[in-house]
Amino acid sequence: MRPYRLALALLVAAGLSPGILWRDEPVRDYQAPVEIVPLEHGPVRAGPLVLDKAWEFRSENDALGGYSALILGEGGQIVAGSDAGRLLFVTREGDTLSGTRLDHFVAGLDRDKLSVDIESMTVDPSTGRVWAGFENTNAIQRYSADFDFEAEAFPAPIGGWSENSGPESMARLPDGRFLLIAEQRSGGVHPAVLFEGDPTLAGVEYTEFTYAGLDGYRPVDLAVLPDGRALILMRSFSLGLPPKFGTAIMIADPAQIRPGETWRYETLAELGPSFPSENYEGIAVEEAPEGKVNVWLISDDNFASYQRTLLLKLGWQPDKSRARQKARE
Repeated sequence: MRPYRLALALLVAAGLSPGILWRDEPVRDYQAPVEIVPLEHGPVRAGPLVLDKAWEFRSENDALGGYSALILGEGGQIVAGSDAGRLLFVTREGDTLSGTRLDHFVAGLDRDKLSVDIESMTVDPSTGRVWAGFENTNAIQRYSADFDFEAEAFPAPIGGWSENSGPESMARLPDGRFLLIAEQRSGGVHPAVLFEGDPTLAGVEYTEFTYAGLDGYRPVDLAVLPDGRALILMRSFSLGLPPKFGTAIMIADPAQIRPGETWRYETLAELGPSFPSENYEGIAVEEAPEGKVNVWLISDDNFASYQRTLLLKLGWQPDKSRARQKARE
C-alpha cells in the first residue's frame, strides 16, 4: 500500500464511531447507473493550459472509481483503468459525454485483488491494441482492440521496482518503443526504462535511465504528444481531512534519453486552487483542430466517500515552431 493510501485508510478509520464492527461482507452493487454531471467553472488557466470542460461521475455502483490510467480509444472513446482491475468506457459526441459502460479486464477475473491493480495504460492507435501496467506484480499485459487478453510478461528491468510504486507511468511512442517510469524515488530520481518494442515480447532490448522528478511530487502517468514529446503527470499529497492533492504536468523529449543518465524536463503547468481539486492519476492527449491539443485528466477517488471521480478536458496551443522542428528530426 502506498504511503498516501495508508494515510487515507487511517483517516477513514479515525472517522468511524468506536465499537462498530463489520460482521458481514457488505452487499456490493454493480448495477446502479452512472450519472455524468458537468461542473461549472469560470475562465481557468494554468500556464498554457486552459480548462475547457469538467465533469464528475456519480453513482452508488461499487465498480465506479479508483481510476489510475487513461487512454483514448477508437472514435475518441474515453477508457479508464482502475485499482480494482475494472474499466470505465465513456462515449462522447464532440464535447458532450453521452454515456458510460463499466467492465473489467478478462485476465483479472480469477486473480486476487493485489494482482489486478491497473496503474498505467497505453494504446497503439493503428491497431487499437492496449497495454496495461500493474502495481504489486510489476506485470505488463497486452489486449486486443476489443480488450481480449493476448499476453502477459514480467520484464526484467522493472522486476526490481517497488511492488506498490512500480510501472505507474507507461506510454507507447509513435515509433513503437515503450516508455515506463516508476513512482518510487531513490536518490532524488525515479527509475525508468525505454523498451525498443512491445515489452510483453521476449528478448526486446531496452535502455535503463532515471527521471529527475519534482520535489514533493510523484509521477503517476504519462502521454505522448503528436510531435513526439511526452507529458508527465505529477501528483503531490498532504495529510488532512479531506486530504490535499497537488497536480503538475511536465514536458520532456524522449529523444534526449541516454543510457544511465537522468532525463530532464520542463514544467508545463501546475494546476492551482482555481482548478477542481482532486487526486489526478490518469492523462491522455489528442490532436484538435488548428494545431491545438486536448489534454485529458481523470482522478482516482481511492474509493473514498470524501473524494470524487472527475474528468477534465484542458485545451493547449503548443508552440508551432517546436512542432515543426520535431517533424524535421
